[in-house]
Amino acid sequence: MLRRAEHPWAEGATLHSVSAAVLVLMLAVSPEPPPAGSLGPGEQITYRVSWLGLPAGVADVTMGAEAPDRPGSLPIVVNGRCDLVIYPMRDKISAWWDPASGHSRGLDMLADENHKRRRMRIEFDTAAGKARVLKQADGGPPHESVVDVPPGAVDVVSAIFFIRGARLADGDELTMPIFTGSKLFKGTAVVEGRAPLETPRGERNAIKVRLRTEFSAKLSARELRMWFTDDPAHVPIRMEADFLLGPVVVEWTDYKPGRPIDPATLARGR
Repeated sequence: MLRRAEHPWAEGATLHSVSAAVLVLMLAVSPEPPPAGSLGPGEQITYRVSWLGLPAGVADVTMGAEAPDRPGSLPIVVNGRCDLVIYPMRDKISAWWDPASGHSRGLDMLADENHKRRRMRIEFDTAAGKARVLKQADGGPPHESVVDVPPGAVDVVSAIFFIRGARLADGDELTMPIFTGSKLFKGTAVVEGRAPLETPRGERNAIKVRLRTEFSAKLSARELRMWFTDDPAHVPIRMEADFLLGPVVVEWTDYKPGRPIDPATLARGR
């Protein structure tokens, strides 16, 4: 049975880069907390990145433990490297994800893309419906702004983990507001089905999800095609996107499971 899921903002609301794709989700309800032991602190995923079928870089995603200064949230750290002469990159993104609600608490990004460095920080204030954004180019002054965002708004990294926490039954459709720090748009993910998938780690039963996006700029892509393991962990094992500079494929090459999320962390979330 098809089930559509939207965050409460959907009624009445108006409506970066390859690294965002690497790092880039149930009838008007919040997502269920992740099953115990399916994903949690200590989880590590390593990926290889190819462009036009050629080796282009690597990325790793690690989930950390709850910190005292951010109760109820878990840090997700993404390190990405691209060695292409046409667009070299060294990016680090740290996102704070609330596993109880699936929402974002904040994000820090340090990017060195095509020999240009910049920093961005987003702090979500759910109660006030605001996002505080700080941007700074290398050598330049910081620029701060406050943006109105709907309830449940997430960054790109947390959007992927929102999908992992959903049931992902065939035909399910998930919608959520995604805020990149520059643009707010409605992301729509559709579960297209299940089938075996050959990966660098062998064949896996996988769930295919297509995420429609509104990323912009030179490396824009209008959709991401993602495959998750068909088990409670829903590990992202393959991602594809068609950028203006050519198609990019991301595949897992190593995986270390995390430990169960502490129920106290879930209780401090939402």
